[in-house]
Amino acid sequence: MINGQSGGGTGEELVFLHGGSGSWELGTELFEQLPPEVRWWGVDLPGHGDSSWTGRYALEDAADEIAAWASANLTSPAWWYGHSYGGQVAVALAGRHPELARGLVIGDTPLALPSMLALFERTGDRMRTWRNWCGRPEPELLALLGNEPAGDRTMAEMLGHDHPYLRRMAAALHRHDPAFLDATADHTRETYRGLDHIATWLSRVRGPVTLLRADPAVFALSDDTDAALVREHARDGHVRTLPGAGHGLQNFAPKLVADTLAELIR
Repeated sequence: MINGQSGGGTGEELVFLHGGSGSWELGTELFEQLPPEVRWWGVDLPGHGDSSWTGRYALEDAADEIAAWASANLTSPAWWYGHSYGGQVAVALAGRHPELARGLVIGDTPLALPSMLALFERTGDRMRTWRNWCGRPEPELLALLGNEPAGDRTMAEMLGHDHPYLRRMAAALHRHDPAFLDATADHTRETYRGLDHIATWLSRVRGPVTLLRADPAVFALSDDTDAALVREHARDGHVRTLPGAGHGLQNFAPKLVADTLAELIR
């Protein structure tokens, strides 16, 4: 079962796929900034939020689960905005089920398997820590997330102890399947092996594909390799960098992302 929530108007349909270990609620501020006519959907990916814990977290499996949900709930091919891991799932979905996508916007999304292997070499210990936190009470998780380092400060010192991002991540980890974090941190190659097909998937997307890159001066995960993949393999590929926005994109700059999406999907 996939949990999807919707709101907005009766215009273009836009589906938001959150990043790894998040939930649809991380799009709340983004939805508030979208033009009122946009019909938005926020979807919990498998193993996240209120969606089922399937135990199958390879990109292809997640994409096929979301595709089945889309076939049952969307009235026409939609625009998809996927952030980070959600962007990878969105590309897999549009490549495997092209009839469901009018266009894609992928938010600071690494698209190459070597990039993911290197990323989890660096961050695997943090993901294992999060795995051990899954299911704990939300107030405890809010404190734990707030105490994580952010440069020479903590996340709470940088953002504020009650920042919406911290509250929503605490709620997400409370409901999160720890097996997803096992899959990403300890079985990275198997989970992300579909990225070997990224060029084919991009070529099958029937509408525009735009990579929104975070500002490297802040913090970004997408790089020039990802930009080249989009430009070279998507039928209508574009790349934009959002000045001043780090990898979290809509979590910290919702109006900037909403304005960009509104321009792209009109």
